[in-house]
Amino acid sequence: MLDTHAIARALTSADLTPTQADAITDAVRQAAEHEAPGIDLETLATKADLAAFQQAAKADLAALEERIREAAKADLAALEERIREAAKADLAALEERVREAAKADLAAFQQAAKADLAAFQQAAKADL
Repeated sequence: MLDTHAIARALTSADLTPTQADAITDAVRQAAEHEAPGIDLETLATKADLAAFQQAAKADLAALEERIREAAKADLAALEERIREAAKADLAALEERVREAAKADLAAFQQAAKADLAAFQQAAKADL
């Protein structure tokens, strides 16, 4: 709020008459009210206030960006580790299935070879 009494005192101490000081003070008050009716001029931000706010906002934004970057790195590292572990588990399971399938195929081949050998031996005995 505009301190009209302080303005009037300052003007009278500068050798203006009280009437002149009051007139100037009234003009300043009216101009302030006309320019910004109902606005407390003390609460308005100055350019320096805005610059300080802008600097603080930039610093806050930079800090937030860094926190997001670090969190993303940590999340990515955790995800890579989970994928690596899942891939190892999947590979181990696949190796086991291939090993079991190969054993089954080998056993079937051995059975078929034994049967073929037995049939061959029978046929050879019959021919003798």
